[in-house]
Amino acid sequence: MDLPATQYTPVTFTPEQVALRDHFRKYMMAELDPQTGDFENGGNPYPFMKKMTADLGLAADADKLEQTGGVKSEGNGDRKNDPDAAALMRFARTQIQIEVARVNPGFGLSWGASIGLFGSNVRSKGTPDQVKKYVPDVLRGDKVGSWCLTEPGAGSDAFGSMKTTARRDGDDYILNGSKTFITNAPYADYFLVYARNQEDGLIQAFIVERDYKGVDTSKPFDKMGMKSSPTGMVYLDDVRVPAENLLGGGQKDRDHVRKSLASERIGIAVMSYAIAERCYDIAVDYAKTREQGGQPIGNYQLVQQRLARMYVDLSNSRRIVYSNEEMDILDACAGKLYVAEAGTRVAMEAIHILAGNGYMAEYVVERLARDAKLLELGGGTTEIQILTIGKAIMAAQ
Repeated sequence: MDLPATQYTPVTFTPEQVALRDHFRKYMMAELDPQTGDFENGGNPYPFMKKMTADLGLAADADKLEQTGGVKSEGNGDRKNDPDAAALMRFARTQIQIEVARVNPGFGLSWGASIGLFGSNVRSKGTPDQVKKYVPDVLRGDKVGSWCLTEPGAGSDAFGSMKTTARRDGDDYILNGSKTFITNAPYADYFLVYARNQEDGLIQAFIVERDYKGVDTSKPFDKMGMKSSPTGMVYLDDVRVPAENLLGGGQKDRDHVRKSLASERIGIAVMSYAIAERCYDIAVDYAKTREQGGQPIGNYQLVQQRLARMYVDLSNSRRIVYSNEEMDILDACAGKLYVAEAGTRVAMEAIHILAGNGYMAEYVVERLARDAKLLELGGGTTEIQILTIGKAIMAAQ
């Protein structure tokens, strides 16, 4: 299958990076794209998640974790002493997220929540037993994970207004409360639930399995966009959770959720960039081939003005997304703020350039625009990013 026209190729890509990008893009266009119509209309995306993981060899870490008994490796084998290999691996992780989201951001959202927000959190913060028990199956796509922070009355103020509680009872904790807008909730096997520990008032995370008595979930919500990503509520009614499922074995890591949010916001920036890049490609191709007045519409200066502004957004976003530097919470917020807004702007401009065709499902950009808007809201709204950035600036010495 031929690759779709690529109107935007960063000149800094090495031949190895181009090969990886093309490999992932060919796969997503050949395998994920034909599934998208079904996923958008309520089809189950999780079998394909498992297939993709196997086809692209993404589950290698699962085997290593089982072999080491859940003990996390401190290095990356030979890559530890090979900066070029490590850089290529970082690029590959970013690029596969981009190629998934170029085709179907909703599917990318569900995949990222399962292996990232659940899998990576348990892998980095969990005990060896927790890592061994829960992470390999999630990495392989055999099980689906979810990350449960937001509540009906605790969105932007997730910590201060959290009502979900955890009460110690012998060798268990008893959890009560509800969570909403939870990606994968209707079908997840595992839930990483944040609750207020009644002993000390701290917010802590608990690994909850679907078959625990008192766990229930809603049907998938009917949403404006990201329809390929099932979203719903999680209900916890006197759920008895073994104390051994307290993430990390009870270590008081106050910065844990903060780091998780930073990671989520970086992921959102990557997805937003992918939407912008795909919409830009579609708009440029259309401007070169659609004729009015005997010439391509791209020859008209007002169309060029829109394309130029789209390019500026894309160029600036690219420098954030492909940064090789580790981002702290301040830069993660800044990146999420800029790229999420840029993704929506570029998608809406693409619709305008395609005019009536842009409003039709056939040309993809209308779906991508609907998907893009969520990324300005999820992981903390635009206002929350601005407030976080502002407070960090004023607190800096």
